[in-house]
Amino acid sequence: MPNEQSSDLQPRRSEFAIVTVLSLCWGFVILDITGINVLMPFIAPNLRLDNTHIGLLESAYWLPFGLSSYLTGEIADRIGRRKTLFLVVMLLFAIFSVLPGLTHSFTSIMIARLIMGLFEGPVLPLAQSIIATKCPPERRAMDMGIVQNVGSGVLGLMAPILLVALAVHWGWRAGFFFVALPSLICAACIARFFPPDRALHDVGATVSATEAAQHGRQGIREILRYRNIWLCVINACLFTAFVLIARGYMPLFFIQVKHMLPERMGILMSLLAVSGLILGVLFPAMADRIGRKPTAVISSLLGLACPLAALYYGGPWQVLGLLMFIGWAPGSACILFLATIPSETVPAQSISTAIGLTFAIGTLVGGFIGPAVAGWSSDQWGLQSSLLIDAGCALAMAIVSLGLRETRPRESR
Repeated sequence: MPNEQSSDLQPRRSEFAIVTVLSLCWGFVILDITGINVLMPFIAPNLRLDNTHIGLLESAYWLPFGLSSYLTGEIADRIGRRKTLFLVVMLLFAIFSVLPGLTHSFTSIMIARLIMGLFEGPVLPLAQSIIATKCPPERRAMDMGIVQNVGSGVLGLMAPILLVALAVHWGWRAGFFFVALPSLICAACIARFFPPDRALHDVGATVSATEAAQHGRQGIREILRYRNIWLCVINACLFTAFVLIARGYMPLFFIQVKHMLPERMGILMSLLAVSGLILGVLFPAMADRIGRKPTAVISSLLGLACPLAALYYGGPWQVLGLLMFIGWAPGSACILFLATIPSETVPAQSISTAIGLTFAIGTLVGGFIGPAVAGWSSDQWGLQSSLLIDAGCALAMAIVSLGLRETRPRESR
């Protein structure tokens, strides 16, 4: 009996270690991605950046990020060595994360940001493909949700306080140097605790071994023939637009239209991070119980509450905060169409490509078109229009989700 219990605990411990390390890896990437925004009040006067420079730094970053998300997925599926590739990416991310702190002009910090986008883009798609091939099907969605939301949520809450404190005491460059050491520790944990590539590669997704052997690795053209894949790609674009529009224009609406105090606006916007941290585990866990499709539909419909409450609710701000907390559900369940459903739709040999493709198109299309359209409409009809577009994205996600085919493994039902 003791030996049987020990053998049962070993896979759970391995799963816990993998999920924890991957969650921290993505958390430190998020810390670096958002860190430049937090540090920009210190960076801009030092490097003499104007608003155009700042906008270019933000938009140009996502091009290498999106492209590397897809290309690294292709490489991972071709060589079948996800752990090794992920380890290399994390090492490169840790080494080059200090680059922005060494810059002295707009040109140099732009080059540094492009390099960082190249190495940060593959992190989450590769992490989720490892989860898809290693963790048990009955907990796959929940594990993916933890990887995407827990580490990034905790570090996202700490980032403004930590980075500003570093900038005040040691200068803004210290904020970029801070990320390198914990990222190197994460890379060491990957090398130490993750199973070998062969073990990762041999564990399939929900596609049967016979089907996987029959179809083999599939390219982008074959992958897009799956209805679930192109529906997930559409939802990835809508979700990216939903998040960027809300984060970009809701603070402006609160202050410029509702004349809210900046401190209260900050509290309300911070609740979105808290929502992602809590609901980011609950909704994926619910998807493991009731299915991917109904969870995607429910969370998308709840997403209407965030922009519409900000737009129309005039009662106590605490209730508004609760409505926004609930309405940030798409940010909690997005992993379903970013990784879980794609990984359960294609053969095991194409998991990384499918996930990377979804991330890449969602980032490039949704990240560019969504904020651009919302900004133009705000100039034409006021900031209210950007929140209506945001609500439209949530409604469209729910409609698209109705066309998904359920992929939850039968053994987890």
